[in-house]
Amino acid sequence: MTENELAKIKRLAAIREDENIRFRTFLKGKDSVKIDSIVHRLHKEITAQIDCTLCGNCCCQLKPEVYEKDVETLAQIEKITPENYIDLYCEKDEFGDVFLKTMPCRYLVGKKCSIYESRPKECRGFPYTDKKGFISRLLGMLNFYEFCPIVFNLIERLKGELRFRR
Repeated sequence: MTENELAKIKRLAAIREDENIRFRTFLKGKDSVKIDSIVHRLHKEITAQIDCTLCGNCCCQLKPEVYEKDVETLAQIEKITPENYIDLYCEKDEFGDVFLKTMPCRYLVGKKCSIYESRPKECRGFPYTDKKGFISRLLGMLNFYEFCPIVFNLIERLKGELRFRR
């Protein structure tokens, strides 16, 4: 069964924090290609059961990085220049990377993205469970575990398939 209740996921994440750290260590010794194969299959199964547009929790929890093309698109939506867009709606980190600065995202209306078809690259790719290198990204995945139903369900099913001892 797929868990979608955000409050329950957050509660279980707190309870399973130590377990998830042990799971991360457990996975470090596994074959990355084999794990990616399992994760990608689980990704397809779980994303077929969960409609992200009915959740929007990532839009409340993350500040996505925006790239030049994203800024151009978002500036057009706002009818301002890309420079003004960055000044008004973005912040830069110490490396010069640009992020949307508000949480929840300014484009979130209810639980839906009001610019879904034009959303930034980082938003389109989230939660990245269909990408290669799952084991090397597991720390980030465990951060997403507490608020993303896809990541939560994927990690829980992966624990079961790998017969991880709780």
